[in-house]
Amino acid sequence: MEGKSGKLDSKERRFRVYACTLGLGAAAAVAWQIYEARDLLREEILPVTVFATFIGFAWYFSFSIFPRASLSISLDMAYLMTALCVLPAPLPLAVAFGGAGLGCHLRARDAKVRQNPFFIVLCLNTGGLVMTALAGQWLSLLMASHWQFRVLTWWTALVVAALFVTYNLTNLAVMSVAVVLRGEPLLGYLVHYLRYIPSLEVFTIPLCLGLALLYAGSGIWGFVPLATTILLASGLLKKLNQARTELSDANDQLQHRSRELRILNTIGQEITKSLQPERVFMQVCQNMQRILDAPFVFLSLDHRGPHDNYIEYVARNGEVLPRPERHLGQGFTSWMLEERRPLVVSDIGVDRDSLPCSPVILDPSVHSILAAPLTVNKETIGLLCVESPRVGVYGVDQASVFTTIAQQAAVAIENARNYQMATVDQLTQLHLRDFFFRKLSEEQVRARRYGSTFAVLMLDLDSFKEINDRMGHLAGDRFLQRVGEVIKETMRAADVPCRYGGEEFCVLLPETDLEGATTIAERIRKRVARLEVRVGEDVVHTTISVGIACYPADFPGSLQGLLEKADQALYSAKQAGRDRVVASSARPSPARRSR
Repeated sequence: MEGKSGKLDSKERRFRVYACTLGLGAAAAVAWQIYEARDLLREEILPVTVFATFIGFAWYFSFSIFPRASLSISLDMAYLMTALCVLPAPLPLAVAFGGAGLGCHLRARDAKVRQNPFFIVLCLNTGGLVMTALAGQWLSLLMASHWQFRVLTWWTALVVAALFVTYNLTNLAVMSVAVVLRGEPLLGYLVHYLRYIPSLEVFTIPLCLGLALLYAGSGIWGFVPLATTILLASGLLKKLNQARTELSDANDQLQHRSRELRILNTIGQEITKSLQPERVFMQVCQNMQRILDAPFVFLSLDHRGPHDNYIEYVARNGEVLPRPERHLGQGFTSWMLEERRPLVVSDIGVDRDSLPCSPVILDPSVHSILAAPLTVNKETIGLLCVESPRVGVYGVDQASVFTTIAQQAAVAIENARNYQMATVDQLTQLHLRDFFFRKLSEEQVRARRYGSTFAVLMLDLDSFKEINDRMGHLAGDRFLQRVGEVIKETMRAADVPCRYGGEEFCVLLPETDLEGATTIAERIRKRVARLEVRVGEDVVHTTISVGIACYPADFPGSLQGLLEKADQALYSAKQAGRDRVVASSARPSPARRSR
């Protein structure tokens, strides 16, 4: 990087040396020639001043016909060519020098961004215009034998056309050297220049002929009204350009805002369809890329559990990753939830010390950060944050859009969590009985329609009451929580596990026969048998018994009867010594147990 930076500095240095040499050389040449013709300058000071003023303001009032061409048209060429036609040498050099200086000054006052110091710009433009005037002056001297502008002849038209060509070639040569010294592609510049400039400014030839003939016939006071009218028209065209640019910018902003609103509407529709916080986060990540530069996203949610902690979801480049083990949100999330307002960081390397706490950095390349709290009904439930390796990509507009997305996400996540609260046991994270019965009824209707099968597992921890009595209910709850995790990890995506009551569980296995159900039941039994949970100095462990009932083989005519069949198989497993799996069709029919 240092070598590349040094190379760029060297090119810029060569360019500035060239600009200064050109400008100072032009100033010296003008000063020398004007000193030699100082008496002539005193006699013609008014025309020189008038022409220089018109050139300066013509440069200031440059306008564009084709905005996509990225080129502006100026009438300074017409005024300078007229000066070359009607003023004796070397007065056009003074006109060019004064006009360029005035034009640079006027442009500098309106310039929003200056890529180079004013002196460099002044030297380059003054030197270029003086060089074109010098080339035109030499051409005038060569063609001076029939130099008369009182009447329009083919010769006068040829002279003006030759001045036009000379002006463009000289200007092209001067600027081409500058382009090469700055390390920019020369061919692209030449093609761009030759494609637009000659065709757009060819009107300079008849304009120069008219102005020169008017000056030759009526003098400076006949020339000024027409020249002023043309200059005012140029200023009007510039104003129209500005109005068109502002209208185009406003239209672009309107289209961009309309696109944002469409995307926001799409995001809102998609994320509200899901009743899982993880799915909502995935939808937000996928759609956020369409509006914001957001390669890194994380979501931190208040867990709503017995402990004061957070659930973290992280995405990198649209891919949702497993929840990290470290507690990312404890400091940063807590501060954001207290502040309850968006945070915009343009460059973390610069702004880090001004923040009251260190934000979560998902990647070492991150520079820009945009975060917003998730608020529902005046309650802050979490934090949504996006990060980018680019500097300064987030501003007020991005923060407004992001806050809207965060608000939509907050409502969707809250709905999903409320749904989970109504359908999921908060200790084991398994479904509740009402949800399980609803899914069981739906599966029975589907199996009857398509002639498929399903199985029901009834599971009960062995001697669990002794654990509660000996070690307390807190130890029992921690063990139940781990058993719930084991059951969820063993299940397939379509399976429906639930906490049936106390230490008893029930699992619906769609599209599963007795053999498949037995395999899954054995897998759960073995994993629970190996499960150990440390509580203080003690270790909690026990086994689990499982009963199986299958549809339609064990179906007695009602779903309640099917569950009783599985429960009776579970009782047989208990009677047979616990820590085993028994199927309803493989056991005798014992009396109903009481537990």
